[in-house]
Amino acid sequence: MTGAPKKLTIKRIAVAIDCSPHSRASLSAAAEIAGLLQAELLGIFVEDINLIRMAELPFSQEIHLHTARSEPLDSLKLERLLKLQAKEAHELFMQTAERFGIPHTFRKLRGLVSAEVLAAALETDLLAMGRSGRTPVCRKGLGSTARKAVKEAKTNILLTKSGFTVNSPLLVIYDGSPGAKRALETALGLARRETVLHVFLVGQNARKHAVLREEAEIIIGERTAKIEFHMIPWTDSTMLAQCIHMTEPGLLVLSDNTETIDSEIVYRLIDTTDYPVLLVRDSR
Repeated sequence: MTGAPKKLTIKRIAVAIDCSPHSRASLSAAAEIAGLLQAELLGIFVEDINLIRMAELPFSQEIHLHTARSEPLDSLKLERLLKLQAKEAHELFMQTAERFGIPHTFRKLRGLVSAEVLAAALETDLLAMGRSGRTPVCRKGLGSTARKAVKEAKTNILLTKSGFTVNSPLLVIYDGSPGAKRALETALGLARRETVLHVFLVGQNARKHAVLREEAEIIIGERTAKIEFHMIPWTDSTMLAQCIHMTEPGLLVLSDNTETIDSEIVYRLIDTTDYPVLLVRDSR
C-alpha cells in the first residue's frame, strides 16, 4: 500500500433546503453528521430568479398539477409563495439544528438556484442536498441542481433521499487508488461499530482482488466488525449499478478521481443508482 489515505476533514456543512422530502432527508442527515463531527451547519434557501422573471411576463401561465387547469401566473402570488417557503425552510432548519445542538447559520438568497448553491458551498467542506427537489420530473435520476453540483462543485457532495439515515449501511467502491482510499477512510469516519460496511473491490482478476482486499483490511483495521467484500471485474456504470443493487440499500461513498473508473462513468453511476451518495473530492 502506497501511503496512508488522507482523512476528510469536515468543519462546516452547507445544506440546500427547499422543503421537498429529499431535501428534508438531506437536512436531517447533514445535522446528524455535523453533530457526529462537531461541525457547523449552514442552511441555504434560494428564491429562483428564473421563476420570478417568468411571472413578470404577460403570457406566463400556471398549470395546476392535478387538474391541468391553467391561469395567468401572478407575480405577487409567487412572491408570497416564495416568502412562505423561505419561512418554512428557516423554521425547519432551526428546529433541526437546535435538536442536534450544533452551531448553525441560515441564509436566504435570490438568484439562479444552482449558481447560488455552488457559490455558498465554496465556503464549506461538504454540500448536502436532496437527489431531486420540488420540481416534478418525468425521469428518474438526479435533479438539475444535484447533477450540476456533482459535475461542477469543488467541495464534497452528499446526495440523500427520503428514508435515509446515517445508521444505514455504507457501500464503498475501492480500486486501490488515492481517491478510493480517501473514500474508504471517509466511510469509516462515519461508521459506528454496528454499521455494516460493504466494500466493492474493482479489479480484473482474483489476484488483483486479493491485493485490494488486503489493502482495504489494513485501512479498516478494528474500526468496524461488520465487513462484506464484493469482487467486481467491470468498470462500466451499468454493471457497477447492478452489482451495487444486489446488496442492501445504504450510503454509497466513492471518489471521482480513481485509476480504473473514468469520472464520467462515476457521474452516470450516481445518476442511475437510486441510493444516497457521498462523493469525496480531492483535498483542496
